[in-house]
Formats: sequence, C-alpha cells, structure tokens
Amino acid sequence: MKLKLIIFPLCLIVMNAFGFEGSIKQTVKNYNGTGTDLNMTWYLGPKNCRIDMDASGKDVKSSTVLIMDGATQTLKTYETTGAGQKLYYQMDASSIDGNMSLISVNVTQETKQINGYKCEKWVVVTTLGTSNVWVTRDIAYDWSAYKSFFKSSAEIQALASQNVKGFAMLTEPVSGNVNIAVESVDVHTLAANTFTVPTEYKLFVPSAK
Repeated sequence: MKLKLIIFPLCLIVMNAFGFEGSIKQTVKNYNGTGTDLNMTWYLGPKNCRIDMDASGKDVKSSTVLIMDGATQTLKTYETTGAGQKLYYQMDASSIDGNMSLISVNVTQETKQINGYKCEKWVVVTTLGTSNVWVTRDIAYDWSAYKSFFKSSAEIQALASQNVKGFAMLTEPVSGNVNIAVESVDVHTLAANTFTVPTEYKLFVPSAK
C-alpha cells in the first residue's frame, strides 16, 4: 500500500542564512474551503522541521504531528488524539500529493510592516486561485530541501520559483477563501527529541495484502 498525504499551504521560516532554531505559531482559516481552521506550531531546526497541527471545524477535531527530514526526504506523522494503538506512518516526500499548480508570480513594489518585518506584496496565481502573499526577505530560508513536502503550498512554491530566501508573513485571498497568518515567532533552542517520534509509537507496516 502506498501512503499518500496532502500538506496544505503553510509557511516555514529561518531568521538568517546560518539557520533559524525555534518555534512559530500560525493560523490557517477555512483551509479546506468548508470551515475548518488550523492552529499550527512549527519547530524549525537546521536540518529538520516539525509541525504540530490542531484542526477544528464541522465534524473535525484532530491533532497531528508531522516531522520532515530534509536530508533523507522522509516524512513521519502520527496522531496525538484518539484511543487505541499508537502508530506512526513513514513515507517519502515523493509520495506526498499536491492539488495545486503554480501559474504566475508577480513581485510588486508595494511594501508594508507586518509583525515588525518589512514585507513586499507578491501576487501569486495558482490553479486554486489568486492570493496576495506578503513576503519578508529579512527572515531568510532556503526552500530547496523542503519544497517537495509542500506541493500544495502557493507560498513555498512561489518562493522556490523565484529562488528567493524569504518568508510569507501573511496570505490574503483574492479569489478563494483561505487566510494564513503568523501569530508569533520565538527564537529558542529546541530539545534534542523534538524531531523524533515518541518511543510509545510504533511504525505502521502495511500487510502484504
């Protein structure tokens, strides 16, 4: 059985060219177009990143952890809600689905301050719609190791296409209805086990059938 996963548009940041270490809180409003909201916490290190994702909406309430290894292009994921056997799943980045294709990116001259950062307005057009993405180059990140994990992210794919080390502080929909905003950035040293699956979780191995 080939496991597949769609990771929705999300943002990743690094404070400088030497690498960021810390956590970022982010909100995604109406991420699936039917009223589901996400509260995201990113834990970012020099070689790995992790997302703690809490989803809430009509008939939806879940907490999921995603751990991405840029060097091996491997994703590990597990649920922290629900009863029963504790399992985690592992897959290659090539197995992650994407439901979006990039059409065009217009880097404008319009700027404004967001959360204390100077941001420039990018108009990003995809097969899912058009968004105004406010990008700061003062928070730099090299997307080359992680873009394969985020095939449905207009922000990450736009930055990669422009070969820009930057961060999308805010995404406002022009057509479409998904709004993404960073709430806070916290620079701190991460615990050694941040990017490891807890020992009580066992790897799920599909049966031969």
